[in-house]
Amino acid sequence: MSVEKNKEIISRLFEIFKSHDLSALEEVCDESIVYGNNGEEELQGLDAYREMLREDFEAFPDLNPELQEMIGEGDRISSVHIARGTHEGDYDGITPTGRSLEVVVSDNFTLRGGKVIEHQEFHDFLAILRQLGAASDELRPGGKDWPRRGTHLRPQ
Repeated sequence: MSVEKNKEIISRLFEIFKSHDLSALEEVCDESIVYGNNGEEELQGLDAYREMLREDFEAFPDLNPELQEMIGEGDRISSVHIARGTHEGDYDGITPTGRSLEVVVSDNFTLRGGKVIEHQEFHDFLAILRQLGAASDELRPGGKDWPRRGTHLRPQ
């Protein structure tokens, strides 16, 4: 597939994300898709990917990812989007707060045969926690609760 065709597939995936129509994922995602989040969480298969998205959409029913840019080479597409939504359901054990969320997300996709086979997502989880009130606003670079350079390495 050409890079332009792969970009079209990723654009369609973002349309699916915006519509929350998880039944349409089969159009663009392989059954064996692998999803990774910040290099930690790894999900295997379309059913697990669909379930993760369902949980996100339940936590943020108005979740709206706004695609900012895409670049590609070969079978790889990278994108940046801004995710916005209102916290109205349980999210990773955080009870609904009614707070608004806005986070910049970087995505790396691998495609094969016109389908996404891998989606790696990177975002500032601490910023999400702060926006939901689950972490101190002072827990940020320069904030009073932020560890000073080297202090976290000193023996207690």
